[in-house]
Amino acid sequence: MVLTGEGSDELFAGYLYFRDAPNAAALQTELKRITHSLQFVNCKRADRMTMAHGLEARVPFLQPDVIDAVMKMDPELKTITKDRPAEKHALRAAFEGTMPSEVLWRTKAMQCEGIGMTWVAELQSRCNKQVSDEEFADRANAYPINTPHTKEELYYRRIFEKYYKGMDKFVHVWEGGCRAGGAAWQNEAYTREGLKDVKQLA
Repeated sequence: MVLTGEGSDELFAGYLYFRDAPNAAALQTELKRITHSLQFVNCKRADRMTMAHGLEARVPFLQPDVIDAVMKMDPELKTITKDRPAEKHALRAAFEGTMPSEVLWRTKAMQCEGIGMTWVAELQSRCNKQVSDEEFADRANAYPINTPHTKEELYYRRIFEKYYKGMDKFVHVWEGGCRAGGAAWQNEAYTREGLKDVKQLA
């Protein structure tokens, strides 16, 4: 059995696109939206990855009493401001003094971004080479349900169709294609491929 952190970013505002939230009310609405969507993506991924290796993942942040308590917090405490520039400020502050500050207050990053490697960009490049411009232009005809938006998505979709043909109607995806893509406010930091400017993570 292992513990995972699923839900902490969704409950405590842990993503960089929250910096653009126009106000606390909009932030709270977005947190509720993406917390609800965890069942479609993150939780499934964590469950399948761990169970594939004989592990049972426990998600302490997603215990009903934790969700209830955190969602009742004043959303102003979760907003990213000049005085609270770090994502998940409220959660980090609770652990002040228990770990080194450079670890506690570092900017959140995806695994590859956080260790300074570009394997996601490399993977995207390799996938893109497997899809022709003609095939990409015809993607809506080939896949009218959850039509792929990028060549990388189209490459993965071909693999999915090979093994699960006709099952695409059962697949639930993030509204807008990614967390930031479905937000009520415009955000330029994230694309479907990931964070645009990784230099801010240094």
